[in-house]
Amino acid sequence: MTPPIPDLRSLQIVAAVAESGSMLQASRQFGMTQSAVSQAVRRAEAALGVAFFNRSRRPLTLTRAGRILAGRVRDLNRDFDALLGALREAAKLPERVDLRLGLIDSYAATVGAHLVKELMTGEVALSLSVWSGLAHSHAEALVHRTIDAAITCDAMDDLYDVERFPFYREPNLLVVPRGMEAEFAGLDLREILARHRLVRYSERSYAGAQVERHLSRLGIRPPRAFEFDTSDSLVAMVATGMGVAITTPLCLLQGLAHAAQVSALPLPGPGFFREVLLVTRRGDLSSLAPRIAEMARTSITTQAMPRIRTLVPWFTQDY
Repeated sequence: MTPPIPDLRSLQIVAAVAESGSMLQASRQFGMTQSAVSQAVRRAEAALGVAFFNRSRRPLTLTRAGRILAGRVRDLNRDFDALLGALREAAKLPERVDLRLGLIDSYAATVGAHLVKELMTGEVALSLSVWSGLAHSHAEALVHRTIDAAITCDAMDDLYDVERFPFYREPNLLVVPRGMEAEFAGLDLREILARHRLVRYSERSYAGAQVERHLSRLGIRPPRAFEFDTSDSLVAMVATGMGVAITTPLCLLQGLAHAAQVSALPLPGPGFFREVLLVTRRGDLSSLAPRIAEMARTSITTQAMPRIRTLVPWFTQDY
C-alpha cells in the first residue's frame, strides 16, 4: 500500500529543519518535542520515497531533494495562504452564484455593462443573467421569481417580503432645446408648460407616473402630445425643438446621442427626486446584496458622474 502524501505541516517542519540545520531548533519553532520533529521528517521521507537529509554528517546536510523542498516551501506557504483567503471570501457568498438580475433601462444603457463585468470577473465572480426593461416589469418578475434581484427606481412599497438597498439619488430637471435657455429665465413651471409642449414619459413607466404625480400636486395639467418609454427618444424630441421634458441626470445621459442639442436646467418650483436601489426577496441574497449595491453605486460614481457633470454642471452626487 502506497503511503499517503505528507501534509503541508510535515513539509513545513522539514523545511524548518533544513533552514536551521537542527531538529532541536525546529522543535522549538513548532512547539514540539525533538522526537516528534524527527518522526515527522521520517514520515514525510517515507511517504515520498526520498531522503531530505544526509544523516551521516553533523550538522545535518541536505540532499538534492531536500534542497528542492527548502527552495519551494515558501511558494507552498504563499499559495496555501492565498487558497485560505479565497475560501474565506467564498464563504461570504450565498450558496447560489447564478444570479438573475433586472436592470432599469437608464442604468443598463449607461453603466450596466461596467457593473456586469465587475460582477462576473471581479471578486464576486457570479454567473450572471441580465434583463433590462421598465421598473414595473421587474417588480412582477421578482414576485414570480423570474429574477433574483433588480436595480430599479421602484421601491416596490406594496411588497413586504423584499429588502431594499438604496445607492443613488438624483433630482428631476428641466430639459430644453439648446439656445433657448434665456426664454425660461424667471418662469415658473406652470408658465413654461403653458408656452411649450411637455414631452412625456409614458404613464406605464415609473418615471412617467412620478412626473404625473408631481404635476398633479401642483395642479398643472398640460395637454398630452408625445409620450415615450425610453429616455433617448424623449431627449431626441426636445433636441429637435418639439418641446421640453422633465427627466433626471442619468436618464439624460441615456440620451447622450442628442444631448449636445439640449440644456439641463434646475426644475422651477418644488423639486422631486428619483432614487435608484437594489431590491431582492427577503433572505435570498442577504450577504451578497449589500456588496452588489455598493458596486452599483461605484459604477455610477466612476463611470456616469464624470459624463453627467459635462451635461449638468450644477449637479453633484450629494445634491
